[in-house]
Amino acid sequence: MLIDNIPSAANIELDVKCNGHTMVFNSNIEFIIDNSILISAIKVDDQTVGFTDDCTINFIVKLDDGKVYIWYDVTVKLVRYNGLIYNKIDLQGEGKAYNRRQAYRTYIGEEMPIYINSASGPVQLKVLIKDISETGISIITKEDLDLKRTFRIKIKDDHFLINTSASIIRKEFITNLDSFLYGCKFIEKNNTLGKYIAKKQAEELRRRSEFFSNPN
Repeated sequence: MLIDNIPSAANIELDVKCNGHTMVFNSNIEFIIDNSILISAIKVDDQTVGFTDDCTINFIVKLDDGKVYIWYDVTVKLVRYNGLIYNKIDLQGEGKAYNRRQAYRTYIGEEMPIYINSASGPVQLKVLIKDISETGISIITKEDLDLKRTFRIKIKDDHFLINTSASIIRKEFITNLDSFLYGCKFIEKNNTLGKYIAKKQAEELRRRSEFFSNPN
C-alpha cells in the first residue's frame, strides 16, 4: 500500500518497542502531507507525549475489510500544525501486508473478581489476572473450572469501567502454585478495553524506562 492509498478514516496503530517491551497506541489520521501523516497526538494520563530515539516504532493501518498494512521502523515526532500538536509520522516506500495472528498481551498481575452463573445465581470468584489483550485474558485460580465455561469480569481502574464476558478455551494446572491457569477469549467487543490496555502498558514502561521524550 502507498501512502496516497491510505483512507483518511482508517484505524491506525503505533507499535512502540522499548527495552524488550511492546505497547500499542491507537489514534486517528488528521492530515496526509507528502510522505508524512499527522495523527491525533498520543496522550498518556492526559499528557501529550513524544518518543525517544531508543524506541522502535511500527506504523499499522487497519482497513474496514480486515486487511492490515505495516511500515516498519518509522520516525515519529511531535509537531505543531495550525496551532495544534500532532504526532508526525514519516513513511518511506510501500506498506507491507501484515498478518497479525494474535493481539499483544499486557501483564497485569492483579486480583479481580469474576462472576460465574450457578443454579442459585451468579457466584463471585477472586482470581489473579495474569495478562490481558484486546481478544482475551489469562486468569489464575485454585478453582477447577470446565472448558467453555463463561463468566463476566468487571475491571475498575481510575476512570475505566469495563464489564465484559469471556469463555475458557485453555486450561493448565500449575504444580508449584497448586492452581489452574485458564486462557480465556472475550465473547463481547468492548471499545474501552484498548484504551485500558494502552494505559497499563504505558504505566509499565514508565516504571522500566524513560522512553517518553519532552514534548516541549
